[in-house]
Amino acid sequence: MLSIMKIKFITCSGTNEHTNIQGLVNLLSTYPQAEAGIQIWEDKCAAHMPRYHWIKELHAYLNDKKQIVNLAAHINRGWVEGFCAGNLAPELEEILNLQDYQGNKFIKRLQLNFKIGREKEPDINRLIDTIKRFSKQRVILSYNSSNAELINQIYSQGIMFDVLFDASFGAGIMPKEREKAAFSDRLQGYAGGLGPDNIADELAKISAVTPKNAEIYIDAQGRLEDDNQHLSLEKCHAYISNALTWQTQNI
Repeated sequence: MLSIMKIKFITCSGTNEHTNIQGLVNLLSTYPQAEAGIQIWEDKCAAHMPRYHWIKELHAYLNDKKQIVNLAAHINRGWVEGFCAGNLAPELEEILNLQDYQGNKFIKRLQLNFKIGREKEPDINRLIDTIKRFSKQRVILSYNSSNAELINQIYSQGIMFDVLFDASFGAGIMPKEREKAAFSDRLQGYAGGLGPDNIADELAKISAVTPKNAEIYIDAQGRLEDDNQHLSLEKCHAYISNALTWQTQNI
């Protein structure tokens, strides 16, 4: 049976200082659903580090060209603990508040990569207050068995967020089966072992557990890397193209 499940974002995670800015912008501009995920934390993105300067260069390039693309900051380690507590590192605050040439937020989505038991458990009230501070950006919460109770409590208070389901929590391990959406009225994302060669098969599995009028998104990283473990724009192109081909064939 054909599906009308819609793919809202096709996320290529791991864009960084090794990624050619012009090539990345060309890719994202070609595909409106494409999104670049930038992994940031204190050991990689402090003000004196290449990733911080690369983000600033990307920002300047896009504003000079008067272009807007989908960008997500994937916030990790000490920076995500600080965000949850309402104490943002100055560099993080600066990056999240950059504006595009139209005066809107440059970074469109903020993914909070905390995992209770690995990072300190957030104080729910402080976390909600911080999410509200960034109400003009979509916040993504990583949903897994460790975090489920807290996220359910946040949901019960009517806070808007997107959900990323990745049972391996960034390890790139494909699950035996794809889970139903945690919440019927939140955008559900799927990660774990996705890549150009298997995305059609995995989208079929996701479609089987997704209501036919729902939007989802997909997020890949490990299988998009080259032999040097840097993101390959060629693999990103194939991943995005193959996902969109599957969607076209199944509308």
